[in-house]
Amino acid sequence: MSNAQGLRDSKAWPLVIQPIWDRLDQAVIITDRALAAPGPVIRYVNGAFTRITGYRADEVIGRSPRMLHCGRTDKPVSAAIMRDLLDGRFARGTLVNRRKDGSEYLCSMVIAPLIGPSGETEHFICVADELKEDRSSSAFQRLYDELERAQTLIEDLERRQTETDSVIARQRCELNALTVRHDATLLQLDQVQERLALRESALDRFSKASNESSTELRASREELRIMGEELRISLKQVEEANAHLAKSNEELQRLRAADAAKLRLLASASHDLRQPVMSMGLFLDVLRHRLGDAERPILGGLLAAHLSIRTLLDGMLDTARLDAGALEPAIEPVPMPVMFESIAGEFAIQAEMRGIRFRVVPCHAEVLSDAQLLERILRNLLANALKYTASGTILLGCRRCRDALGRRCLRIEVWDTGPGIEEANQAAIFEEFRQLDTTSRDRRRGVGLGLAIVSRLARQLDHRIGLRSCPGRGSVFSVTVPLVQQSGGRRSRRRGVRGRRRSTAGNGIQ
Repeated sequence: MSNAQGLRDSKAWPLVIQPIWDRLDQAVIITDRALAAPGPVIRYVNGAFTRITGYRADEVIGRSPRMLHCGRTDKPVSAAIMRDLLDGRFARGTLVNRRKDGSEYLCSMVIAPLIGPSGETEHFICVADELKEDRSSSAFQRLYDELERAQTLIEDLERRQTETDSVIARQRCELNALTVRHDATLLQLDQVQERLALRESALDRFSKASNESSTELRASREELRIMGEELRISLKQVEEANAHLAKSNEELQRLRAADAAKLRLLASASHDLRQPVMSMGLFLDVLRHRLGDAERPILGGLLAAHLSIRTLLDGMLDTARLDAGALEPAIEPVPMPVMFESIAGEFAIQAEMRGIRFRVVPCHAEVLSDAQLLERILRNLLANALKYTASGTILLGCRRCRDALGRRCLRIEVWDTGPGIEEANQAAIFEEFRQLDTTSRDRRRGVGLGLAIVSRLARQLDHRIGLRSCPGRGSVFSVTVPLVQQSGGRRSRRRGVRGRRRSTAGNGIQ
């Protein structure tokens, strides 16, 4: 199929545009709108595509663009591009692709949906260009560094897996050997007992032939002695193996007892410290109504310090409970209005004392999660926003979305106007005791546990944590939670209620 024939069959684009596309230095690919596996089908490619990939138009039309992928193609980037396209947005990304001759190249692409007269997406157009591998550029060097680190981690995991398999195989061999020797010893013991019985019977039957019977009896006793010695050695080996196993069990019990003792100590300390912290909060609330406007900045600092102390205590206790494996989530329907009301009542005061605008967009959805742990995640995200936002606005709201499997979800977002986070540091901030060196952060608050607790609790609940940030403009932290599946009638009624609410409050965060 030629390029012109492919476009004519699509009934979407005039042929007069084809000469313009053929003169471009970038590769132009047009596909249909089918994003489900095995992927969209190529309907048109220009001449630059053949120059970059080595494939002629008749070799790729009718096939999926995934034919260009190779072993080094970044799957998370491909998944992110697919999510953007499913949401009807532009998609950008850089992938490692493979040419027709088998060589690999770095491809930067921009994909846009092409909307037809009906308002629906009819095609996708991709403009791609080959990036020259300039190792002096920081972006490319960072990409290769990340690839080398990933390969190092894979090799380390493979090495550890090999060592673990070797230890397990060796222990199995030793256990099998002990089992075989034990069975052989039992068999030999049975044989000795049978032979002894035969000897004793022979002694009774041939009592007159005392000399022969005595000789046979001595031979039997010697054999029994040898067998007994072998049995003693085997039993000693079994006892040594049992002692080694008992020692291992004692060590395991000791470690478990240490974890339990640490959890009890932290729980006791947290309980003892929470009482004065709660009393401090009550006193501060009383002062808030008695102090004047001149003292509000001081009271705001006290309230922020009180929130930091309480967040630190909760973080320490959650860390201990996660390490000890004592944190088991109870998944059930959770109404978001009740949770938002509780959170807004606390953080609105903190933001007001610090001169920050705090806004909560109402949400009437119901999600499947652990209410206590989900609230802990949102409180830690809001406390983190308060730490790093010197002025401006903090916003809490929700968006309805779908996950990679098409399930209905609710993405709860926390927006702030803080200093923002560089892309290179966005993964590091979720590590324990890791803080960024920013000029706007109050260094007296926190030790870097809040976001680490958020990440670990989200993994425990099987929720996805997201981060979008622009340095100098702020950050958006989000947690994606599955929605409660409603029946048909109830869902239609809720849809009507949501429609009326959109007319006044809008949809999501504006």
